[in-house]
Amino acid sequence: MSGMRIAEKDLKKGYVKLIPETTDDLWIIYNIVSEGDIVVARTSREVKFEKSRSSRRISMTLAIRVTHLEFQPFTNRLRIRGIVVEGPEKFGVKGHYHTLNIDTGTALTIYKDKWPRYVLKKIEETCRARARIVLVALDYDDVAIAIMTHQGLNIVYEGSSRLPGKDSGSFDTELNKYLKEIVDHIVGLISRENIGAIVIGSPGYIKYRLGELLRKVLPEEVRIYYDNVSMGGWSGVHELSRRDIIKDILRDLEVVKAQNIVEEFMRLLSTNDSYVAYGIDEVEEAARNNAVAKLVVAETLMRQYDDRKRLEKILDEASIRKAEIVIAPHNSQIERQVMGLGGIIAILRFPLDYLRRKN
Repeated sequence: MSGMRIAEKDLKKGYVKLIPETTDDLWIIYNIVSEGDIVVARTSREVKFEKSRSSRRISMTLAIRVTHLEFQPFTNRLRIRGIVVEGPEKFGVKGHYHTLNIDTGTALTIYKDKWPRYVLKKIEETCRARARIVLVALDYDDVAIAIMTHQGLNIVYEGSSRLPGKDSGSFDTELNKYLKEIVDHIVGLISRENIGAIVIGSPGYIKYRLGELLRKVLPEEVRIYYDNVSMGGWSGVHELSRRDIIKDILRDLEVVKAQNIVEEFMRLLSTNDSYVAYGIDEVEEAARNNAVAKLVVAETLMRQYDDRKRLEKILDEASIRKAEIVIAPHNSQIERQVMGLGGIIAILRFPLDYLRRKN
């Protein structure tokens, strides 16, 4: 599975046609589409027929002017609601509200009055093939398997071994069954997702035993890493997700990129604060002066800030000047940290001492 595809693009006419292929792609689209944009997609709508006094759901292509978007993390559907501006005249749908349900594989065309550079750059990044990573934490009692995504950790399987005592004559047989069940779940993930690496964590040798079984059945390009965790299951996965090895492997994912920038920001804030800006006013001033090297903006701010055009102009100016821009996903720990700093932070190319003197 590759990244999202651009089916068509004509910026002179103001549109880009996209085909999302993963739930991560849907999340990116959720952050691209703004209120007032026009989105065109194939959909279905309940239509009443006066003569027969009946109604039925008819498939049709509709264009809506967006008023609301809804996306629940780890679901496979994005809901885009708005007022129909184009549709089959015989069904009288223009001017009525309609919700487009966008699934993976659903083509949609997005029209904007102006496409900000940072949005186009984000689409290009998303359209490049990207590998995802599976985290496995196990011991002799519990196991959890998770995928690290743009939205954070998605636990896809949890199980218990119910192994007999190690002195039991059936221990090795039951252990092999337990490990094979884990292998089967991972192989299933590999067949559905673009998995580039698997990290296995356990308190002892059992991680290597699982890795040996996986190596026999996985494609060679899927790399296997090992690390120590204090326990298996959900807690072990979270412990594993905070290790440096994960940051290295997942450096292209939004959560990790945002976390790395925030950590660097916090170091500079305490040691050399003239190299940082935070809050709308400071970051706007830094962007205006071509000073922004790295920027993190909270998804909540992008959705709730009253002056969306002002925010987009800040991001666009930073993007034009080659700044790295990262969106901190909604409800993630890193987003809460950024929201506590005004919803947007920046690391600067050169010091702006007067920003600190204003405070």
